Amino acid sequence: MDTTTVEAVMSTDLVTIGPGATAADAAARMLETGVSSILVVDDGRLAGLITATDFVTLVRENDPEDETPVDAFMTRDVVTIGPDDTVEELAEPTAHGYTHLPVTAENDELIGMVSTTDLTAFLSAVR
Repeated sequence: MDTTTVEAVMSTDLVTIGPGATAADAAARMLETGVSSILVVDDGRLAGLITATDFVTLVRENDPEDETPVDAFMTRDVVTIGPDDTVEELAEPTAHGYTHLPVTAENDELIGMVSTTDLTAFLSAVR
């Protein structure tokens, strides 16, 4: 299992939104697609990540209106992994509480996402 690559377990059907979209737009997109995180992409590059936890924080701290732009509350310093990293290497970021890790190629192109759900499904299949 320790040599299985991230590419083998990542999702490639990515849910994205632009940095100028509103919080309401992001929430609606997440609800309609059934995901708990959305990638913020600007000119084809990863700009940030929004999770359900980010929405809870936004509401608690700001009591926002529907027009709050996503770049006002997205995570900017997103931890990413590469497609050739191993599943074993996912242990460190997930141990620090990360539940969604975008997968980027060497040129920083966004190519996938690994969630704890993906990892759990993979580990269940291996057993």
